[in-house]
Amino acid sequence: MVPKSRQRARPAGFRWPFGRRGNRRIRLTSSPSLPPVAGIARSAAGGIKRHAASWLLCALLLALGGAGFLAQRFLTRSPHFAVKTVRFSPGGGVFAHLTDASLRARAGVSLGENLFAVDLDAVARDLAQDPWVRSAHARRELPSTVVVEVSERQAACVVALGALYLADASGAVFKRATPEEAAALPVVTGIARDDYLAEPASVRGQLRDALTLLAEWQKVPTRPALGEIHFDRLLGATAYAAKGELGVRLGAVDATLPARLDRFDVVAAALAREGAQPRFIYLDNRARPDRVTVKLASPAPTDVAHAMALANQKSET
Repeated sequence: MVPKSRQRARPAGFRWPFGRRGNRRIRLTSSPSLPPVAGIARSAAGGIKRHAASWLLCALLLALGGAGFLAQRFLTRSPHFAVKTVRFSPGGGVFAHLTDASLRARAGVSLGENLFAVDLDAVARDLAQDPWVRSAHARRELPSTVVVEVSERQAACVVALGALYLADASGAVFKRATPEEAAALPVVTGIARDDYLAEPASVRGQLRDALTLLAEWQKVPTRPALGEIHFDRLLGATAYAAKGELGVRLGAVDATLPARLDRFDVVAAALAREGAQPRFIYLDNRARPDRVTVKLASPAPTDVAHAMALANQKSET
């Protein structure tokens, strides 16, 4: 303690604000407002309900997850869903070039494999590698069948691109032709292999033009069957009969093609009445479309000999 002699004198009426021990005293003029007891009870009850709802939601999610896990194990491991049949459904009724055995080998689906473990997209991709398959779509048929809907390509013509290839009605070249396949269809010539590799879309357009010409030509049964359609950059399309040596230059394949083929029918009928054998018929005159030029075939050696014999008989008489 500080001696009284050293203590400072306090002025009269002075009161130390911190009490005797130096602690400050704070007097509250008014008590803070507190929530009523009933409000506290309601808040506590609301919190309990919220916690109960959260636990219920968690329990529900866990139950659903467990049920899904058990269902997945049942579907992927139960022998009830083992593949027993792989069925190929042709879009056009029956397959002309494909067989179930070749499709089954390419699809790669094993009997006994779990139905839900089969990769349907992979099955479709593997089948599309066959050149005769235009499209394939696989689906599951419960409880144990894989159904594959296959659309088969139809060859419309042969294309000479160095070797002979088959093309479908859309102009798509899809496989190399065998001798038997090449002999049964008209061949399109005059298209360079380099052009096909550089501009496949343009070549597909030319092939569609050739198929349009072929379809228009075949509308009249009396016309000779075509064996070749030749394309030239400057002269356009020329059709050649499959039998004989008749060539018909048609030029551009456009909306005027049917009218030009009608003129061919008139000219061919007139020549047949006269007994003349045409070698080449030109129907590509754009300036004078009504004018048709005909190049006749030279007489056969037998015909010349017969004519000379008749002339000798007349001279002797």
